[in-house]
Amino acid sequence: MDDKTRKRIDTMNAVLVKMEDIKNSQQSLIEKVGQVEVALFDIKSETLDAELEKVMTNASKSFDIIKDAIEAFEMKRNRIENEA
Repeated sequence: MDDKTRKRIDTMNAVLVKMEDIKNSQQSLIEKVGQVEVALFDIKSETLDAELEKVMTNASKSFDIIKDAIEAFEMKRNRIENEA
């Protein structure tokens, strides 16, 4: 493998680590919102419940998007690595 390809793969690996961090942050957000929803179960705040549902929906969508992006980027990185 030449130096240019090695550098490219190293950069891609660094990007994948950051993308994995983003995915983990979204997962943490989803878990924390769930914990807040459970804590508020007896209080019955319709307004807050509705807002938390929006946060949960958007966080779940973001999680799925970043997960799919990671998988696609990993496949690209693997192709480059295998062709080298």
